[in-house]
Amino acid sequence: MQRPHARTALACSAAALFLAAITGCGGTAQADTQKPTAPEGVTAQAGSATSVHVMWEQASDNKGIAGYEVYREGRKAGSVPAAKRMTDIDGLTASTAYTFTVRARDAAGNLSAPSAAVPVTTPA
Repeated sequence: MQRPHARTALACSAAALFLAAITGCGGTAQADTQKPTAPEGVTAQAGSATSVHVMWEQASDNKGIAGYEVYREGRKAGSVPAAKRMTDIDGLTASTAYTFTVRARDAAGNLSAPSAAVPVTTPA
């Protein structure tokens, strides 16, 4: 029969081995702090008096893009997964000028700088 402190030491050793195995032999994973590039080629076209269709080119990131966020006048108006590079922004007012930008987001939550601002005016 093992003594109590021997069982504790054995359990601690097993836990240490498990932890080392899942962290890559005792190393720690590097946090992703690199921001994606800003999306380029942003266009905005009025789809109706109350909606605008926003499109952009794919951004890049050292680990991969997780999605995109679309901003209207600097406020978040929508988000889409990485596979999409377009969205419709609804609920707008007719005969009104708007400015849109797009930001890329990676899996770690890092946001790119905003794209170049693109103006559009909804029709009457």
